Amino acid sequence: MKYFKPKSIEEISNLKSKFESVKLLSGGTDLMVKMRAGVLNPQIIIDTKGLEKEKIEFVKEKVKIPINTTYDDLLNNKEFQEKYQMIVDIIKQIGSPQIRNRATPIGNVANASPAGDFLLATYLFRGYAEIKPSNKKIKISHLIHGPGKLSLKPEEFIYAIELRERKGYRYYYEKVGKRNAMNISIISIGMLLKVKDNIIEDIKVAYGSVGPTVMRFKDLEKEMIGKEFSEKVFEEFSDKYMERINPITDVRASAEYRKKMVKNLFIKAFYNI
Repeated sequence: MKYFKPKSIEEISNLKSKFESVKLLSGGTDLMVKMRAGVLNPQIIIDTKGLEKEKIEFVKEKVKIPINTTYDDLLNNKEFQEKYQMIVDIIKQIGSPQIRNRATPIGNVANASPAGDFLLATYLFRGYAEIKPSNKKIKISHLIHGPGKLSLKPEEFIYAIELRERKGYRYYYEKVGKRNAMNISIISIGMLLKVKDNIIEDIKVAYGSVGPTVMRFKDLEKEMIGKEFSEKVFEEFSDKYMERINPITDVRASAEYRKKMVKNLFIKAFYNI
């Protein structure tokens, strides 16, 4: 295995295109664990920290999070705290303070795990990935098509993430794990809700760890718009989500348990949002 620390986008791109098995290293919190476990054995590791670190950028109602930005960088940014409170709360549940000091949002997205905490947030906040060297933007939900699977050419990599503000929304987030934030979630839910005169004006719901990718059903969301914000409606739609989602059994939980939790978390959101 070889290690490189290039100083330009072009160098990274060239290295990526020359080797079949390549991993980018920024925080390394996921990569190192998988390498120690023997799950990954890349030909080369490309350390992206050789690139000049850019600032978090706010333009109109969007934020651009560049490569090598850590979770701590976001937590310590006052403007991000004010505009993306839900994501701040999600980040606080990711790992330990030591992990948040090293781990990066782009790493979480690039890892493409359906259990990714930050990844789930990108599905709710209209997340786009800025790809280098092509400079194209791809919706993150279109970029990911399975665990660890990204629709990228060999020379391409994620350089930045763009999120859109969600003004006037209530929010709810919960992840269920065996012990604490250090563990991968068994199931997670994120919900954004806008209510006026007790009528649902808009709703966005995403589930993690219940399929090959983060799950969101826009047809069910549209169906809820205009309905009363009530326990009855949430009960009705919790059944619809439970019918739609078909999780797997793995070492962390059974499919049956996850399916029940799809319903329970949806109803719980009604009381806590």
